[in-house]
Amino acid sequence: MKVQLKFKHLFGEPLKEKFEQLTPTTQTCDSTMVKGNPKFTAFIVQTGGGGVVGVLENAYPQKLALDHPMIKGQSGAILDLDFYPFDDHYLATSTSDSTVQIWKIPEKIEADITQPVTILGGHDKKVNLIQWNPVASWLLASASHDSKVKVWDVQASKDVLTVNSTGQPISIEWDYKGHLIGSTWNDKKIRLIDPRAQRVASESVGHSGTKPQRFSWLGSTGLFVTVGFNKQMEREYFLWDSKQAGQPLQSKTLDQGSGVIYPYYDDQLNILYFTGKGDSSIKYFELVDGQLHYLNSFASTTPGKGYGFFPKRAVDVNRNEVARAIKIEEKALEFISFVAPRRSANFQEDLYPPCPGNEPAATSQEWLAGANVEPKLFQLRPDQQQNAQNNEDVVFQQQDRKSVKPQQQQQPQQQPQQQQPQQHSVSPQKEHSVSPQKQQDAHNHENELKEENAKLKQEQQSLKQEVERLQRNLQDQSQQSNNYQRVIQELQSRIHDLETIRSKQTQQIQEYQENVARLQNQLQETQEVIEELRSQLPPQGQ
Repeated sequence: MKVQLKFKHLFGEPLKEKFEQLTPTTQTCDSTMVKGNPKFTAFIVQTGGGGVVGVLENAYPQKLALDHPMIKGQSGAILDLDFYPFDDHYLATSTSDSTVQIWKIPEKIEADITQPVTILGGHDKKVNLIQWNPVASWLLASASHDSKVKVWDVQASKDVLTVNSTGQPISIEWDYKGHLIGSTWNDKKIRLIDPRAQRVASESVGHSGTKPQRFSWLGSTGLFVTVGFNKQMEREYFLWDSKQAGQPLQSKTLDQGSGVIYPYYDDQLNILYFTGKGDSSIKYFELVDGQLHYLNSFASTTPGKGYGFFPKRAVDVNRNEVARAIKIEEKALEFISFVAPRRSANFQEDLYPPCPGNEPAATSQEWLAGANVEPKLFQLRPDQQQNAQNNEDVVFQQQDRKSVKPQQQQQPQQQPQQQQPQQHSVSPQKEHSVSPQKQQDAHNHENELKEENAKLKQEQQSLKQEVERLQRNLQDQSQQSNNYQRVIQELQSRIHDLETIRSKQTQQIQEYQENVARLQNQLQETQEVIEELRSQLPPQGQ
């Protein structure tokens, strides 16, 4: 039975205006390196040291000046970033110094942003992945190379839940209801995490290839998809049911590309997009009756260093745009628009069902207490859209990384006479010694560098062995080639000898044919002589 696909005519096209004169990061990280919302686009900037994030106003694509304002002041390299879904002015970043920082972006970006509103510290190694909960306010998930996944109450500036695992995380994603966290790990395992129970709910074996694999929920369906590599280094996807995650429902080879694939799912239209680092195309599929079916692909001549997708709230309903992607180029950010062509210019109800909006369905405390809710939905019809966000100031309880409570820092102002001697005795220590926390951070950083160094040495040794193997293969092939040359020469010599023999035999045959012709002539002459002699004999009886 032929499958009826609703969006087989969906196409992608780049928007004319783009951001240019950028310096996107060249570091390797597990994130997409770029995120967007209806107001802003944020990307990781290439720097000589520390971490810098560029934040751009979507309404003003332009060539950036060299002194364009940035988010600065982070000591570690930026590894991931994510916009808060319920207020477009807040951005979370994670770094190699094991912290997560929350930044507030003003309506107009006119100066560098150097002070985060809060810093979250609790991981022991670099934090390579973060994502906001899609239903509860100010709840953030983070994953680190310390094999831990944490959930943070950001307003309280503390981690409230921790799940321990094995290996290093490669991707994490909250499900549609913000209940489970899907994840992939460098031990080739796929783990569904129940953070409120602080346990791994299920574990499955993923793709057989050695390269990273990625995870994405398929919206409210209860299905999820993973993308990775097989043993032949071909890119592939698996489709899974979260209720029976032992074996995939569907598996398919995509292509032989080398870049890691990042999936993005449109829950309203059941369309799954595949982008890959270094790819110049975006493939997209439609989910019908629990199976993925290929629709088409957008192709360009310029490869993308990374891709991200805007939330549904950012699309232009006036031109039937159903999705918008961000593409990181060498020195630019390009926007790619996916359009479902329609003849009518009226608002298309079927293209824009209600989607998750900018209002949380629960508070962090309600969620922590066990509330199971679905996202509050948002009408995209222009005459029914809710008002824009208020950009209100939010109060955050600051987390002191030196284990000193905020009240203790304020005591010198409240009781200056009593605290003066203590302040005098502590001051030199602060000037000339290193706090235990900093020592621990330095120790952790040193261990992390040693671990990375060991990995590099192991990789170097593997490459060396591979080079030696290739050299041996080359020598064997060279020897085989020499042998083949000798055999070819012998065959050619034999062919030459055979040609000589054949030529001689041909000449002999010609001589034989000439002799036969000559003998036939002689025979004919003899017969003529006999006939003549017979005619001269007298008749018998005379």
